[in-house]
Amino acid sequence: MPPLSLFCQNSGILKLPCSSVYPIYDTLTTAFSEIHACISVEGVFMRHKTSGYFLLSALLVSLILGLCILLNLRCPQAVSDDALTQEQLTRGVTLTGWQQTGPGHWRFAFEAPADVPELVLCLSTRSLDAVPEGLEPTDQRGEAFWVRPVPGRTSEITVTSTMVPQMWLMLPDTLWHWRELRSSLQLMALVAFASMGAGILALFCFKPQHELGVFLLYLGVMFGWGLAVLLPAGQTGALLGFLIGLYFPFAVLTPLWLCCSLLHVALPRCGSRRFALSVLGVLLFLVLGTSTQAVLRNVTLLAGMAAVLVVLARALAKKERPAWYLLAGYILTFGLRLTVVLPSFRFWFYRESFPFYMVRCARLYDIPFTLGCLVFVSRRYALQFDRTEQLAQELEARVTQRTQALQNETDARKSMMLNIFHDLRSPLFVIGSGLDTLAAAPDALPTLLPVLQERVGFVRRLTEDLFLAAKLEQKQVLLNEDRARLEALTAAVCSACQAEAAHKGVELRTDTGTPLPVWGDAVRLEQILQNLVTNAIHYTPSGGRVTVVCAAENGQACVKVTDTGCGIAPEDQPAVFDRYFHTTADTKHDSTGLGLTIAQELAHLHRGEIMLQSEPGKGSCFTLCLPLLDAE
Repeated sequence: MPPLSLFCQNSGILKLPCSSVYPIYDTLTTAFSEIHACISVEGVFMRHKTSGYFLLSALLVSLILGLCILLNLRCPQAVSDDALTQEQLTRGVTLTGWQQTGPGHWRFAFEAPADVPELVLCLSTRSLDAVPEGLEPTDQRGEAFWVRPVPGRTSEITVTSTMVPQMWLMLPDTLWHWRELRSSLQLMALVAFASMGAGILALFCFKPQHELGVFLLYLGVMFGWGLAVLLPAGQTGALLGFLIGLYFPFAVLTPLWLCCSLLHVALPRCGSRRFALSVLGVLLFLVLGTSTQAVLRNVTLLAGMAAVLVVLARALAKKERPAWYLLAGYILTFGLRLTVVLPSFRFWFYRESFPFYMVRCARLYDIPFTLGCLVFVSRRYALQFDRTEQLAQELEARVTQRTQALQNETDARKSMMLNIFHDLRSPLFVIGSGLDTLAAAPDALPTLLPVLQERVGFVRRLTEDLFLAAKLEQKQVLLNEDRARLEALTAAVCSACQAEAAHKGVELRTDTGTPLPVWGDAVRLEQILQNLVTNAIHYTPSGGRVTVVCAAENGQACVKVTDTGCGIAPEDQPAVFDRYFHTTADTKHDSTGLGLTIAQELAHLHRGEIMLQSEPGKGSCFTLCLPLLDAE
């Protein structure tokens, strides 16, 4: 339960039901979180970085816009009031230009010689209230009209328009040339969008993802926007005309949605207040983006494009470096789109030339951002492929390693079985030979009996060790755990091994005075100690010494068994606790080779460990470490 709820329930000053407390608590928590995010150092730093990237982007957009304006001014038909080519001027065509005769009424006057029978009048805007009378359109598009001047007389064209009309007077050959160029550019744009759409569709079919779906939607909008320019003007119905009018707002909204999807920006959830506000904002954007007022419409669209820059700048502020691909493409697209909408503002310093009008009708200005998105998606899939390939290589290496480990384990099992068969065959051969001797000479029983007993004991020990090792491998050994005194168990084991040590001529020293309370199975602990001590006696030559010391170190109960035997070579030490291990120095052994393996696995069952320190020629030290209990 939240602290505020506990306070309200337990306090004698204010008591409210939980249903009343939770809304208050959630509201206060949310408010404090928002305030902290706004005033935190991290939040301020993030806003400053976002503003920096946004200002940099705005500067680059302005630079692109300035370059486009300079290129437009360098075109030979940059001013519509005298938009005549050099060829027309040399052939004697004169132009008076536009003159306003009244509110909304404009007059266009020109004169052509007798060798210019036909001219073409092109409209850069469809803001005319009505097509001028007496003009015949060159095609169904309604953007160019035939003009047949009377030689030696001034021809006039009167139009009604809500803004200053922008038209160009040119020869038919000039128009056909630019139309062919525009058609080629339009075809290039459509092919580019269709090709990228086919590639993204293939990726989407292979691995459906949300961002790929949004990218396909964006490419569909761009492809339809490119096709819309091919529809003849005046041949579309009201509904289709309305949908075509929505294309430009959708061409602004879809990049915003696409950037949010590619950069994994959290969008408002359905049913939330932010989602409702977002829906209202989108509807308002669509209404304003399709307004009949050109200035209001274009300002709204530019605000939407600026929102995309904000999203990309914030992504870069969060160190999303791949967002540079999106930002670079969108800066170029933004600058070119500004050039597209600039004529509608009718600035005194910018009058669109006919080449620029033809180029912008081709819808090429969205290709840079689309290419940036394609590079972004391709990079992401390339990284995923590299990661997949890396994981495949790691898996292959693990499989190879596991296969090699299984092969080594199989070889070790085969080797162990061969050694076991060898060790079983030797005592059985001795026992069989002894029985044959007794059958032939019963009087030899006193001599053969100790040998037979010793061999039978070895077979029994080997069988018991094999059985215990198998149970340990199958995790079938159950411990009868209880509090035990490790020093007392050590003393008992050493006392039992004194006779074996004395028989071999080995001095066995013990220091078991340190109390070592542990938790474990006393029988199994004795078995561990027995294996360590007897193994040390076995590998210590006559005249040597075995020392057993009990000590408490770092919260652990430790029993150190040190001998002065032959030691273990460094190359053999990693395999000391392997099954059926014998040192290279012990060519003639009389042990099962399973004692240390069993001791280590039993130590692990007691949450302990056996460690080895050895130096060839000087001896070895085996240390058993178990968790130490507190003294009672």
